[in-house]
Amino acid sequence: MIVNNEFLSTTTAIVLFVVLAAAVVTDLRNRQIPNLLLLPALYLALMLHSMSGGISGLITAASGLTLGLAMLLPLYLIGGMAAGDVKLLGVVGSFVGPWAAVVAGLATMMVGAVFGITFIVWRRLHPALESHTTQILSPHTIGMRRTSVPHSSKRPNDVTYIPYAPAIAVGTVAALWYLDYLPERLL
Repeated sequence: MIVNNEFLSTTTAIVLFVVLAAAVVTDLRNRQIPNLLLLPALYLALMLHSMSGGISGLITAASGLTLGLAMLLPLYLIGGMAAGDVKLLGVVGSFVGPWAAVVAGLATMMVGAVFGITFIVWRRLHPALESHTTQILSPHTIGMRRTSVPHSSKRPNDVTYIPYAPAIAVGTVAALWYLDYLPERLL
């Protein structure tokens, strides 16, 4: 059976983008990336690679999986990342292959650093901004009856989970664009 590699490449990219979008949604909503999403995605990546390249394609997917997992595993081991994030980058690697997995992992770390710093700054500034907004809207300023503004029970220094799937998605797309791996049909 002859498989059209251009179609398979487009199909692979579309499946990967759907998996990334679903991971972002579940990570933002539930603060986890379920295995129910990752295992079928891994199976599809292995199947698509084996259809296009046989054993060589399977080795490419397995190498990408291994390097994708290896990129974030140290952060998981020190407690700085959830297991679903590590597995998601592994699945990304199985779709894109070893070289793109490394580039996607590096891009993900850069994007994740920007997201993390932005989140930390927001967490620090948010209570102050909320306090100033309450003062500005006080009855003395606008002549209205004062209403209470609900405050978060968490202090700014509390450890908070930062969803990392958005960083993985942005890092992956940036890496694929940089490497010119995106199929022409998707551009």
